[in-house]
Amino acid sequence: MRSPDHDLALPRAAAPVFAVRPRLLAATFSHGAVDFFSFLIIPLMSILEGRLSLTHQQGAVVIAVGSACSGLIQPLVAWLSDRHDTRALGTAGFALAVVAVGLVGFVTTYPLLLLLQMVACAGIGAFHPVAAAAVGHLAGEKRSLGVAAFYCAGMVGGFSGNIAAPLWVAHFGAGSTIRGLQSLAWLIAPGMLCVLLLAWAIHSVPHRHEDAHEHHAALEPAERARRWRAVAILYVGNVLRFTVDVAVITLVIRWSEEMALRAAGATALTEELRTQASTLNGPLQAAKQIGMGAGGLVAGWLLRGRSEKTAMMLVPILGAVAIVAMPLAGSLGPAFLITVVAGLGYGGVVPLTISQAQRLLPHRTGLASGLMMGGAWAVGSVGAPLASWLHHSFGLERSFVVVGAMCLATGLLSVLLPRPLQGRAGR
Repeated sequence: MRSPDHDLALPRAAAPVFAVRPRLLAATFSHGAVDFFSFLIIPLMSILEGRLSLTHQQGAVVIAVGSACSGLIQPLVAWLSDRHDTRALGTAGFALAVVAVGLVGFVTTYPLLLLLQMVACAGIGAFHPVAAAAVGHLAGEKRSLGVAAFYCAGMVGGFSGNIAAPLWVAHFGAGSTIRGLQSLAWLIAPGMLCVLLLAWAIHSVPHRHEDAHEHHAALEPAERARRWRAVAILYVGNVLRFTVDVAVITLVIRWSEEMALRAAGATALTEELRTQASTLNGPLQAAKQIGMGAGGLVAGWLLRGRSEKTAMMLVPILGAVAIVAMPLAGSLGPAFLITVVAGLGYGGVVPLTISQAQRLLPHRTGLASGLMMGGAWAVGSVGAPLASWLHHSFGLERSFVVVGAMCLATGLLSVLLPRPLQGRAGR
């Protein structure tokens, strides 16, 4: 009988493609470009709410709809890509996202904003399982490190988008938020160049390991069932992590608005105060990305086998403490540091879940990636309306406490992961 660690060894890879390392680097860079576009709208949400006269709840719906569309499409694209051995759907999704985000400044109605958000986020979602599976294949025996670098690149892209968006709109708007928002269209051209780079990087990468199906079928039924149970636990954990992420995104927006109001001694948000809130919101959303990306990269680099489970149990404690402490921050500096730790606490272990799921299901690496990212993100989109309801019903401080408790729950859930499945093979 095979040992559990032996069963985690990846099946033999298909013939290598030309220029593996440059393609791996290009695919990783493309993730940064994709997430740069995916995080251009969130730091501008307060400005968009003022521009279109939206309520906070409507703003939360925009965030939630985007998360849902990004998440729901990922398992479908992953399944189609696995079935038809193609990477093209991920590239096409990236192209759609670039155009949709670039046109957001020309939106004049709430339904049109929702439509563009749906198209953009669905395109961004289509990219992720396809590219993550390609990176896992290209990384070979260093799968966890390759996926962690891919994940970190996305966080860097998200950081850049969060920082750049309000600065871009303020600079090119020159006092006009409408003109500033419309200037986002200038990003379409460089975005399409990144789409072409992605196509070169992944379209020639085989989607399947050569004998993946045979390898999985050779396992005993009990072992196959145990793997699927482990994937289910990983999936539920990521649902909670992404729910926390979306809730933190929403609460940070409201924290930024409250700080802007407090600094001005005002009770109602004006266009100027919304712009000031965005200059707080952008860096904090970026800080979250720093924590998620740095944590993921360190985890992929240092952790081995059984220590992965230990990290997944303990790291969320840091995140929970940071989230609860967020309302105590009285200025941008402390809030930035707190948000970095919060992002590390709930997002730093996500690449571990992706690589583990790929190792557990080597015959369905696209599906495994889609479940761990988009499949979980879709359900996690409830975090936005949940956070909005908590804020309205209980205030900002208690809302952060509830979200912190949810972060802590992800660590408790990881206790259920069986240690024999945390093998080193194929990391």
